[in-house]
Amino acid sequence: MHVSVQVTLVLLSGCCIRVFGIAFPSLLAPSSEASYCCVRHDWEALMYIDFGTVFIDQNTAFSYINGTVKAAYSLSQKKIFFKLAGIEQSPLIPKPVPYDAVMLYDFANGTMYLVSGGECQKDKLEANMTLQCIPRSAKQFSSGVFGTGQEVLHVHTYQFTLASDVPWQITATVFTNDIKPIEPRECGIITVSYFAPSVNPDSGSLYTLNVMDVGEIKTPGIFDVPKECL
Repeated sequence: MHVSVQVTLVLLSGCCIRVFGIAFPSLLAPSSEASYCCVRHDWEALMYIDFGTVFIDQNTAFSYINGTVKAAYSLSQKKIFFKLAGIEQSPLIPKPVPYDAVMLYDFANGTMYLVSGGECQKDKLEANMTLQCIPRSAKQFSSGVFGTGQEVLHVHTYQFTLASDVPWQITATVFTNDIKPIEPRECGIITVSYFAPSVNPDSGSLYTLNVMDVGEIKTPGIFDVPKECL
């Protein structure tokens, strides 16, 4: 991995990792009594990712990555799984570089596993796993309806800032079965965009996750410790 394009962000769990040139901030925000809605407790999905970051010297120091993320999230098992595959392009490298990495967060046992290039790295995991939600402080920009009859989904777009070491500005489009979820309840993610400004107005980071095929966890052994780490 190229040090010049590594960006350390806050992950779903609140911990940090350097892989794929990037990492993920909280998918939404930690749950609280003041939440519009929260993602389901256990799910598996395919995500498409687009990521761009511009450093202070924007003429030479920028990076763009796109690819796919196979993800699984289980609050009941206290585990999160990511399999990332993509391509990075940057003037800092001579040609596009492929990335393929697997990450497993085992909160129950306090261990994070990272497999990249056939090698395994283990790290202590001290953060707690939290349910991800749309906070009630979020501003709703739009709402609408998708589908007909019994298949109707109500779509909402929210924007809020996630208070963390990096103040991410998050725009999330989610669907619910209610016109306006007054009580905290379940919602599904359609797309989430994250923007992190920099002190220098000509630099910063922006990436988008488009979430596809969200459903029950069906992949056998998806939360097993990678064989490279045994």
